[in-house]
Amino acid sequence: MNDAVDTEVSPLRPTPAPKLALAAGLAAFGDWLFYGHEIGISVALFLVGLFGAACLTRPHQNRDRLFSSAGIVVAALLPLIVEVRALSVLCGILGTTLAAAVISGASDRGMATLIATMQRLVLTGPFRLIPDLVRARREANLRQRASRPLGVLAGWVVPVLCGCVFVALFAMANPMVEEWLAIIDPSRQDWHVDGGRTLLWGILLSLAWPFVATRVSNRLPFGAGLLALNVPEIDEDSRFLGTAAIRRSLILFNLLFAVQTLLDVVYLWGGATLPAGMTYAAYAHRGAYPLIATALLAAAFVLTTLRPGGPGERSASIRRLVYLWVGQNVILVISSILRLDLYVATYSLSLMRIAAFIWMLLVGAGLILIIVRIALRRSNLWLVRANLLTVAVTLYACSFMDFSAIAANYNLSSRRETLVSALAPDLGYVRQLGPHAIPALDRYIARHGVSASSDLVRWRNWAASDLLRRLDDWRAWSLRDWRLKRYLVRQADDKGKAMASGQGL
Repeated sequence: MNDAVDTEVSPLRPTPAPKLALAAGLAAFGDWLFYGHEIGISVALFLVGLFGAACLTRPHQNRDRLFSSAGIVVAALLPLIVEVRALSVLCGILGTTLAAAVISGASDRGMATLIATMQRLVLTGPFRLIPDLVRARREANLRQRASRPLGVLAGWVVPVLCGCVFVALFAMANPMVEEWLAIIDPSRQDWHVDGGRTLLWGILLSLAWPFVATRVSNRLPFGAGLLALNVPEIDEDSRFLGTAAIRRSLILFNLLFAVQTLLDVVYLWGGATLPAGMTYAAYAHRGAYPLIATALLAAAFVLTTLRPGGPGERSASIRRLVYLWVGQNVILVISSILRLDLYVATYSLSLMRIAAFIWMLLVGAGLILIIVRIALRRSNLWLVRANLLTVAVTLYACSFMDFSAIAANYNLSSRRETLVSALAPDLGYVRQLGPHAIPALDRYIARHGVSASSDLVRWRNWAASDLLRRLDDWRAWSLRDWRLKRYLVRQADDKGKAMASGQGL
């Protein structure tokens, strides 16, 4: 059997009409959730709709598969319920896609089929709506089904879709058509068909289609060859990259890294006086990111030269040199984290610096996994999967973190003001963090007695009122915004009580 051929018969046979109706229903549901509204819990609801559609088109499911896929969806949507941002949306999309692939039976055919089916749902599926409908119509004609009721209905699919597009365009150009369309929705007399809404419907239909017409694919997933990491065999006697060359390289690398580690021990860890004209902040900032790049290059060298079962890995001396070198790289990552910590202590914490901390920790974990791979004699594919799992768990945990509040709390803390009294906090950057910086800002305002007429207080009040206005629409609800709303309401009540008691006195 050719691996490039799909193993499951197209779900469009014998007719696409029910699936098209379900996709149109999902598009209408998405239009009701998103058009003219702020996004929030609406994203999670739409993803639940996609998963429900995938279940409806696969009604005969065993209980274990249904429960496992439902559990995946619940776990994936939790970050979206807490707060809607890029990372939580990514978790929701990937989790819903994985659940739809599981419910289609792709997980029963192995990891490659599961990944390929997920890629079809996300990457190629949204572009298959029109080609699938055209193919279904062609197959119906070949089987002489065009005269049957369902065949006649299928023959109306393209005309109706194109007619809707033309009506939308006419409504944009002719106010009379726009008024006629307003009759369809009496509650929205200012009903207006514009290019944005037409585009939204097209996007929603395209996104819904692969979930209602899920197809299991046995094709190799994109990048499968890269994930396999089949490093060409290295001749033991090779002049450039044989056993002797690898050993010499590792000895030289260990010596070079030892020099760098010694410098960090003296200046960074030991607190020795730096050369004239250089501050600890400059020393820390210059080395943080280049050292991480060095660690990544070291990891690439180890993966390339020490393939499983190769001459380099069989050599006990080379393995000991690799352990020593990777260990020095781990120390290098720790030094990079300390460098960045010194820089943040001097200048402030930002979202990009938080991301840098997380990235450095992931690099350190990857280096430790290299040692585990060599010690347990695992394959490079095992190493890739372990790293992907580490990254996935880290990103999922990060999707629950309020990094804006963390940065604001650190930058505006009284402890930092005591330690770094020479530098005032960057209040302009605090504003860029958004409304979730308000609690930390309130503590700062109260501690310093900032005037109510200042720009800082005016921004704080504007951000609070904007959040409250946005949350008037339930579609924009999220758990984190709801908690902030409760805080703002309590603050307003306390302020009102304080003013009332002052007037009473």
